[in-house]
Amino acid sequence: MTDSLYALLAFVLTGEEVSLAPGVDSVEAFLVALDEVGWSADAIRTHAAQRWDAEEPWPHPLEAGGLHTIGAARWYAILGKVRTELGLDAERLPPSQRVVLTPEEERLTAEVPPHHGPIG
Repeated sequence: MTDSLYALLAFVLTGEEVSLAPGVDSVEAFLVALDEVGWSADAIRTHAAQRWDAEEPWPHPLEAGGLHTIGAARWYAILGKVRTELGLDAERLPPSQRVVLTPEEERLTAEVPPHHGPIG
C-alpha cells in the first residue's frame, strides 16, 4: 500500500505517472526519489506555479476511487506534509473576475436587520 500511496502522490504533484525506486517509506525518501527521476522541489514548485497561472488545478485531481485503499484522512495528512516540505502549503486562488453586484446583492447589502440598529 505504501508504494501505491507514493505513486498517487507523485501523480498529483507532477501530473505524470512516475516510476519511483522501491522501498519509499517516508516523505523525505519520497522527495529524494522524485528528485532522482527529474522532479526536484524547484521543478515541482515551477510546475505548480504554471498550473496556477493557467488557472488549472494543482495538485492534479485524482480519479474517482483513487483513495479507496489509502483513506482520505491519511491521504490529506501526507499531501499536506509534502506541500509544507515543498513550501506550497498556501493555496493560491485566482482573483474574482466579477466586481459588479447583482440587483439582489445590492438589495441585501442595503438591508440592515432591525437588531443592528441604525448605521452611521
